[in-house]
Amino acid sequence: MMSLRRYALLCAGLTLGLMALGGVVRATGAGLACPDWPLCHGRLVPRLEGPVLVEYSHRLLAAVVGLATLLLAASVWRRHGRDRGLVGLALAALILLGGQVVLGGLTVRTELTASLVAAHLGAAASFLAVLLLLYAAAWRRQYGGWAAASALRAIASLAAVVVFAQMVLGGYVSGSGAALACPDFPLCRGAVIPRLVGPVLPHFLHRVGALTVALVVLLVVWQARHSAAPLRRLALGAAGLVVVQIALGALNITTRVAPPVTVMHLVAATLLFGTLVLLAGLGTAAQGEAAPGRWRQAAVDYLALTKPRIILLLLVTTATTMVVAGGRHLSPALVAFTMLGGAMAAGAANALNMYWDRDVDARMQRTRRRPVPAGRVPPRHALALGLVLAALSVLLFGLLVNRLSAALALGGILFYVFVYTVWLKRLTPQNIVIGGAAGAVPPLVGWAAVTGQVAAPAVLLFAVIFLWTPPHFWALALARRHDYAAAGIPMLPVVAGEARTRREILRYSMALVGVTLLLVPVGGAGPLYLVSALLLGGGFLYLAISLGRESGHRPAMRLFGYSTVYLALIFFALAVDRIV
Repeated sequence: MMSLRRYALLCAGLTLGLMALGGVVRATGAGLACPDWPLCHGRLVPRLEGPVLVEYSHRLLAAVVGLATLLLAASVWRRHGRDRGLVGLALAALILLGGQVVLGGLTVRTELTASLVAAHLGAAASFLAVLLLLYAAAWRRQYGGWAAASALRAIASLAAVVVFAQMVLGGYVSGSGAALACPDFPLCRGAVIPRLVGPVLPHFLHRVGALTVALVVLLVVWQARHSAAPLRRLALGAAGLVVVQIALGALNITTRVAPPVTVMHLVAATLLFGTLVLLAGLGTAAQGEAAPGRWRQAAVDYLALTKPRIILLLLVTTATTMVVAGGRHLSPALVAFTMLGGAMAAGAANALNMYWDRDVDARMQRTRRRPVPAGRVPPRHALALGLVLAALSVLLFGLLVNRLSAALALGGILFYVFVYTVWLKRLTPQNIVIGGAAGAVPPLVGWAAVTGQVAAPAVLLFAVIFLWTPPHFWALALARRHDYAAAGIPMLPVVAGEARTRREILRYSMALVGVTLLLVPVGGAGPLYLVSALLLGGGFLYLAISLGRESGHRPAMRLFGYSTVYLALIFFALAVDRIV
């Protein structure tokens, strides 16, 4: 564990240096000194002078970080392969590393599009967080960590999320040229609240974010006052970094974004983010700690009614579809409104599903601890939450996006609740096939939000999710067959047996891969997407075939887990291909 800690900390330090050097690249205007990627002026090693030296040094350090991460992941797999927590973090680091490489190339290929600059910074911060969490996990396994109240860990985590959002917004402000949209400080154009139009809006939101960060970090310091000394020092260090960061933000204005100040502003933000991640990661539950407070537990339970993990996957398909439809010039405000409306629509459908299925959920091992069957949330409250979220989502789409997206969102909610949950789920083993159409609506909503219509590529993306749903859920049903049987749910493995289910999974998997390839001739996807679809589809088919040859819990859960990652990556690959 000691060697793992040291190596994880080394990788984190290299990543911090890489992010600082990226700030130098941005501040000095060297981002397009190498206008091509992965080569630089068509050469593996260009003439190293001026801005080219700055940009090329950034690429070389990125290669060093990538190699170090690969060695770190290999070491975790070899020495700690049975520790699922450590292996999961190492795998997350590898996935984020791959995403960071792609985003770095896209940032150059699209000539520093502001949204991609922000995404590139966000991916780097996420990668750093995973490395620090890996370090903290190794520390806890070696020394046990330091006792901390759950409230401190929760607030520190919240503060880290707020700082992360502030960093991404800062990247967008810098990349969009809005750094001096408010040329004075602390006022903005001589007003406390200026006209929020054009570049003034993201700049002003960044200032509001700074105030929010300061308030949340103050809560962290207050909550840490009775914790172990190392945790108190981390909290005080975070508070000191907030003061430094605000001062550097003011200097950015007075010095007209002088490069040294800009770089120090980024480094201080990264150090603040890393400090909060460590504070959340190094703390462990205090012995004899009381159960979570009533209000906090209630908030967790009501959030659980919406099934946040499912919402996240649906939003990925919506956002990437919007990129495919709108390209590089997609409006950030339109994306934000569509994401918010989509999250409320999906949360509404899930809450109403939990209300209706509370009886069968109580009979299933997998679901009996959900808030409604466990008695922590009254059924009528789940119903009310679902209805309110549904109404708000339709209103938001209708007023801030367009009427077609509102109609599609409403149709998705009604189909999921009445056709799938109320009618089909307890009636036929084809429940998940027909009902899967509800989960396939987000691409239609995303496309309609951007274009005001539904075109052939959107229909194909609908078909991708529609065909993905049966193998995804039947794989889970194979692993949980007895659970579904006890609840009286006629899932295919319960009604037709495991052999028939495996054959159906393979058939749908083949159809799924075929439709993803149709996006090339019909949807206009390019070679980058084609290669990704072939590789990802090959993995899907391999696991589906393996499932037909092996019995038991593990092969089914392997396919179930891979299918979730597959869907996100196939949509992400299509979006990246569209931007390129």
